[in-house]
Amino acid sequence: MAACVGVLPPPPQGAPPPTSSLVSDTHRYACKSYANKLLQNLCALWHSQHFCDVEISAGGFVVKAHRAVLSAGSAYFQAMFTGGLAEETQTLVEIKSIAHSIMSQLINFIYTGDIEITVENAQELVVAADMLEIHHVVHVGTNFLTKELHPTNALGIYRFAEAHHLVELLEAARDYIFANFSEVVMEDEFLEIPRDVLVRILQSEYLRIDSEFQVFSAAMRWIGQDITMRRRYVFDILNQVRLPLIPSKLLEKSISECSDISLKVALRSIQKDLASKRGSLVPLYVQPRICARKKIYVIGGSKRELISSWTRSECTFESVECFDTYRKEWQKVCPMEIGRILPGISVLNGRIYVVGGEQESQILANGEVYDPQEDMWTSIASMVIPRCEFGLCAHEGSLYAFGGWVGEDIGGSIEKYDPVADEWRLGRGGHRWFHREVRPGGRRVEAGIRHA
Repeated sequence: MAACVGVLPPPPQGAPPPTSSLVSDTHRYACKSYANKLLQNLCALWHSQHFCDVEISAGGFVVKAHRAVLSAGSAYFQAMFTGGLAEETQTLVEIKSIAHSIMSQLINFIYTGDIEITVENAQELVVAADMLEIHHVVHVGTNFLTKELHPTNALGIYRFAEAHHLVELLEAARDYIFANFSEVVMEDEFLEIPRDVLVRILQSEYLRIDSEFQVFSAAMRWIGQDITMRRRYVFDILNQVRLPLIPSKLLEKSISECSDISLKVALRSIQKDLASKRGSLVPLYVQPRICARKKIYVIGGSKRELISSWTRSECTFESVECFDTYRKEWQKVCPMEIGRILPGISVLNGRIYVVGGEQESQILANGEVYDPQEDMWTSIASMVIPRCEFGLCAHEGSLYAFGGWVGEDIGGSIEKYDPVADEWRLGRGGHRWFHREVRPGGRRVEAGIRHA
């Protein structure tokens, strides 16, 4: 029997659209909890082992699951079960490279979106999740390891990230090593790194150091761990150290203390090369590393302005200027919140503290701190006693304010500032003004003019 299909002719041009006695409204409804409920139901089916159609064997143990759910949660399983591979029809699939406990956690994550990461399992989870292409677990795992970075483990995490091509974790570990170089190189882990990793670290422009001698000392410590095997690399390694920036007396002292004759001969040849300025063994023309370059700050001050023929006024400055000792340039940076003269100034934890001083004949107790990285001043707690022309010294994580002018008298007190608690506490001291403090060998030495 032939089928007949009727086709309605189009309405004549210009005819009004057909009307209907019913008004049609479209409403789209989105249930936010539906996806979570669906996942919960799939998880319940998994726990009850209903409709499971595949068994995953790992580490000698078997986990039953659903191919569709595994494929939806892992690109690895999706390729395995839909790409025409033998596993597509196999009931039992064996994965030898992943431990049973790790595989169980990852399959549980596919069904629940929940996983527990610890210091003990983080690296295994990241490696397995990266293999199975469960990207959420890779992301949270690498974030976890980033937060766990410490001088004792930074190099191990760096090598782990490098071996498994985890770019974000590799960069985070590298930056941590550069920023905490002086602490990292004192750990036992540093002594075990291979030569190529050591060379890559030492050649970096971004090592945060006080002097190039720290880099030299780290290199010699690594060589000294196994002198017999490592002394052959001395020229390659010391080529990464900017030796012309090291005072000759320090270099001579280190060479004199070297106990290995062969290594000492090699170091002497390098020393002669530097002294003769031949540059055949090590580079002669080097610049300080970026993070070792020093800056000089000129903060506040005042000038006297003539108001009338008989009157002068002292105008205080809030402005701050910075001199880059490498570029030989001055530039203006963020000004202080308050202009002041004769304050106490000190550096603690890479930040500049300016406290007290005088403004318009008023002695101040307040203070502020400058962060060079952020180019920003922030107010801190006021001292217990307002003072000017006093000493301010950083020592063992705290600031100490000494003496100075307190009103019309010379103060004899000492105040200690805790930057964590943002708090000043009062102590006792001698009567001094116009102070200077120095810290040789970690000791605080106070000097100044004493009031009789």
